[in-house]
Amino acid sequence: MENGNLQGLGKLMFETHEGLSKDYEVSCKELDFLVDAVKPLDFVLGARMMGGGFGGCTINIVKEDKIADLVEDLSAKYLLEFGLKLDAYTVQTDHGTSLYN
Repeated sequence: MENGNLQGLGKLMFETHEGLSKDYEVSCKELDFLVDAVKPLDFVLGARMMGGGFGGCTINIVKEDKIADLVEDLSAKYLLEFGLKLDAYTVQTDHGTSLYN
């Protein structure tokens, strides 16, 4: 992120989700569905599960002008697939942690 290589970060996010899902088996069908659904989209640079595993959330790097469309589309697909409402939260990066003296 410091170098502005969001494509590289996104690629790593997809790869780490794959490892968490297949190698460590700490994902679930709902999270795998959400990550797999965004992989072919050129406006989503990366996605992976986040949190402790076994359910929870995915985090995605999405081009800002496509966020609303993505949430609407994924919400409909998620409801159809699982019969569950998808909750979505839009966040943005910040400067991260810092040490204050």
